[in-house]
Amino acid sequence: MAAIDLACANSGHGNNAKCTRNGKYACKNCRLVLYCGADCQKSHWKKHQSDCTNNPLLKANWRPRWEVENREPAFVGGARLQFFNHQMKYPWGNVPAFDLLKLESNEGTGYGKDLNLLFAASGDIRNVIKTIASIPDGFQHPIKIHLNDKDADIVGRNAIMLLLALTEGDAAIATDNIIHTWYSAFISQSLQDTLKGKIRELVQDVCTKVEGKAPNAVLGKTWTFGPRSLRLVLAKKQWFELLASLEPPPGLTIERAREIRRSVTLAPQRVDFRERRYFAQPPGHRASAQKFREDGVLIPYGAPRDPFTIPNPTLFRDTNTWPMKDDADPLDGWRISDIVDVDSGLATNDVYCKLSFLLKDLITRFYHRLKSLDISFQLLNVNAEDLHHYIEQGSFDRIEISNICDAGYLGIGQTIASIGFLLKQPKENPHATLVALFLNAVDEVFDDNEKRNEFSQVLKYKAIQPPTGPYDANIIVYGIATQQVRDVDKCFDRYMKLYNFATIVELSGMEFKKKHTIIGKWPMRLKLKPHQKGAKEEFDLMLSSSVSGCERYMEWRFKA
Repeated sequence: MAAIDLACANSGHGNNAKCTRNGKYACKNCRLVLYCGADCQKSHWKKHQSDCTNNPLLKANWRPRWEVENREPAFVGGARLQFFNHQMKYPWGNVPAFDLLKLESNEGTGYGKDLNLLFAASGDIRNVIKTIASIPDGFQHPIKIHLNDKDADIVGRNAIMLLLALTEGDAAIATDNIIHTWYSAFISQSLQDTLKGKIRELVQDVCTKVEGKAPNAVLGKTWTFGPRSLRLVLAKKQWFELLASLEPPPGLTIERAREIRRSVTLAPQRVDFRERRYFAQPPGHRASAQKFREDGVLIPYGAPRDPFTIPNPTLFRDTNTWPMKDDADPLDGWRISDIVDVDSGLATNDVYCKLSFLLKDLITRFYHRLKSLDISFQLLNVNAEDLHHYIEQGSFDRIEISNICDAGYLGIGQTIASIGFLLKQPKENPHATLVALFLNAVDEVFDDNEKRNEFSQVLKYKAIQPPTGPYDANIIVYGIATQQVRDVDKCFDRYMKLYNFATIVELSGMEFKKKHTIIGKWPMRLKLKPHQKGAKEEFDLMLSSSVSGCERYMEWRFKA
């Protein structure tokens, strides 16, 4: 990864302090910001002190408020457990991205045929970006990618980000524009000008053509950029909503947008939920997380926020609501081990800086690979189980279905019945694979009576002091960690019997692969045993993330 300079933290904070130099020395108290020298650090101290020595989250002995106040935390239940409203939108992925192709270890770099990929319930485009960025340079055959999601807003955002890549000639500009459209609540004027300019022009052309049609009319539009293309199919209403998402709602000021967002991300009734996650994190990580909840811009901690003055119109769709859950976090879509391994120079505690660097590197690789390939995208907005009405049977070399196979959604039986036959047969591609994710299977069949034994396993990784009271934070948080030591294979065997996987295999002509070639069966589990070197550090890192270790992937194929 290329080195990226960090600005002196005394930059962009008003007329009296506009240092334009890069930082060379870290604040030794927090390791979150850099300064070019002692003069700038001294000048900036009055502003920085509240984020540093006066920030309780940076204290090693910090404790959650529920413990300090000796009260039952809201997430336990009872009178304090309240429904917290949000708009049920999921613009950010909540499990780490993966490469759906893994071409080198499957078909091989020298594979001589075109490749067709389907992301049947895509959510955001993290898996698409990860997959394209990972395609070896030696592969040069055409690639067709179908992305589908039932939420038109998600489809629209994905189209916007792909168009930002396809229409931009400068990799650095495209990368920054994609990152901030994707993850930042506020964007720069230059990005807003791009959205209102060339992106709006493309969408406006379609809206003009569909204006006189019936409200439920569906129109597809293909934009071509040399050997690359993007086709978007939406209903008339969704086309006009896409057009509206390129400018902030009339009357929405930056002050009002901050107020709306913070009413969700810093909601007083959700403090126990926030602090439960914070307690599992290192001090620097939780201070970084609080900063992102406050300002919502994915940049280094010490970087100036001054340029980000426009509410992100793809997220703020009206003047009253922030669409995401209060715990939505950009970190959750990427492997925490990959994030912390990123070199952020002397700002070693700034985990969101590390994520921004990781994304810059990955999206830059995606951009250059995109520009070198013959690649076409088709974006759809339909229910996943209806895709067979729009796509020919046996079309795809890979299908990714997210967790719609969970019992609370379509379930594995209906998923295989309605989507499985879109996969190619082995005679066409013996490596053709459908990847399914089960997020809730283990929890659904787990017997709580087994939890006592799990807690003793947790203590092998992390010894804790005797509890100080009934709401001791250590006991509560490490109780969550029992998922990482759970006998998940036993649970999933129970789940497969409950939902008749053997019958599904018999009726569908498909089978699940015993040896995975795309992604591990349990990729978020602890890899080290308690006695092995680095086991405690791995345990602490996984506990600080959003994954439970109970996320189960299955790879399906047709029987040969």
